[in-house]
Parts: sequence; structure tokens; C-alpha cells
Amino acid sequence: MKTVGLVVFIIVLAIELAFTNALNVLNQGISQISDINIFNQPKFAFFTHGKELEVCVNNTENFPIIICVIKGKEIILCNPQTIPSLTARNITLIISNYHEFETNLRNEDCVVFIKLHFLNVTFCTSEKI
Repeated sequence: MKTVGLVVFIIVLAIELAFTNALNVLNQGISQISDINIFNQPKFAFFTHGKELEVCVNNTENFPIIICVIKGKEIILCNPQTIPSLTARNITLIISNYHEFETNLRNEDCVVFIKLHFLNVTFCTSEKI
């Protein structure tokens, strides 16, 4: 009876060690993958000029980026825009209701959602103005 208990204990210990080792390997792999930064998100700077809203997009990568969509409360990008590699470009956005947009800015309630496309990948992000 003691022999059976000892064998069961050794088996359970071996399974526990294997499981712990597998979790450590998995965590290390996930950590390595999350540390990879192959793409720096372009820099967005928003500024108003009169009753227009412009966004300066700075593409620091070696490949072009397509800005597919920029949407927010009272804000929209009419047509997709291509930002060539290693350049900055100003894009004028349409403000459908300037009074409402101004109120949103004052209330710090102005978030835009941006959809980008590069290297056959679509990427979505948001920015607070």
C-alpha cells in the first residue's frame, strides 16, 4: 500500500512539474511576442484653423500608410488618404456641425476613431483631441 502511495505521489509531482514548466515556457513566449514592436503608430496632431479641423499625420515608417477612415462626433474624412513613407501630411477633415464640435472640444468629449491600412493589415485606433 505504501508503494502505491509513493508511486502516485511521484506521478502527481512529475505532472505538476511538467505543467509548471509548460506554463513558464508559454509565458516566456507570450512576453517575447508582446515585446516585438515592428510598427510605430503614426503620430497624429489635430489643430483647428477657423472653422476647419486639420490633422497632421507623421508617417515614420519605410512604407506608405493609407488613412481609410477618421470619424468622430461631427467629424469625418471624406476620402481615404495615402501618407507616403517618411513624410508628414496635413489632412483637412469635414466638420458637419461646427457649434456642436466646439461644444465637444470644450467639454473634452472629442474622440476620433481612425482606421489605417498598411502592408495588407488594417489597424484601428482612437485619439482624443
